[in-house]
Amino acid sequence: MLLSKYFEIGKGNIPIILSCPHGGFKKPRRIPDKKEGYKIPDINTYFIVKQIINILSNHDIYLYYILNKIHRIKIDLNRPPHSDSAFNQSSLEAENIHHAFHEQLAKFSHECIERFDKALIIDFHGFTRPYNEYPDIILGHVFGKTLDIMLESESQNCERYWGCSQLYSSLSKTFTVDDGLATSDFNIAYSGGYITHKYYNSAKVNAIQIEVAKYIRLDYSLTISLINCVVNAIIESIK
Repeated sequence: MLLSKYFEIGKGNIPIILSCPHGGFKKPRRIPDKKEGYKIPDINTYFIVKQIINILSNHDIYLYYILNKIHRIKIDLNRPPHSDSAFNQSSLEAENIHHAFHEQLAKFSHECIERFDKALIIDFHGFTRPYNEYPDIILGHVFGKTLDIMLESESQNCERYWGCSQLYSSLSKTFTVDDGLATSDFNIAYSGGYITHKYYNSAKVNAIQIEVAKYIRLDYSLTISLINCVVNAIIESIK
């Protein structure tokens, strides 16, 4: 399979992997539409993740990354492959794309562990706030179950986990953030999808799903603030 047809992929020099499964824009006619599930992409997530990658590269910091190019109406990479909400089960190509994405993500995580003895997966998503009291950003890690690497064990909040600590600290300076550790009215639906669940209690891997409110992703100045927050968090996490 020629992966570049479906994904944008890069290898890094730090143990951080950036995933963007719902920002795709291509709608190949040969791939049938899904029969079930959400079919609307997480608008501007592809652009945001690209900017994060580019800004960090200017500092000679290179992330591992895999960005999906295929529209969500065709494939949802954050759903299990046996589900009709993942892809039309009649399409072998869709099944192969789904498998290739997760295989590449697993390869990156294994390579990071071999090279750096740890890996941080940041899975980038978007959501629409149903009302104003909702947080701007929700961190999902199955209530801490996909966080294996601790910075310190005494704290009972996000500060104890590598990656989660830096993301929460940086993002919360500008936005309201749910750290995802305690069950709340806001985060149950965003506690982590199929991608993060695959790293449930995985040794030496921290997997975090970031859900960003749509109004941020549609506002240029807020988008720039978001990008800078994530960039700063990644820089802090590798110090």
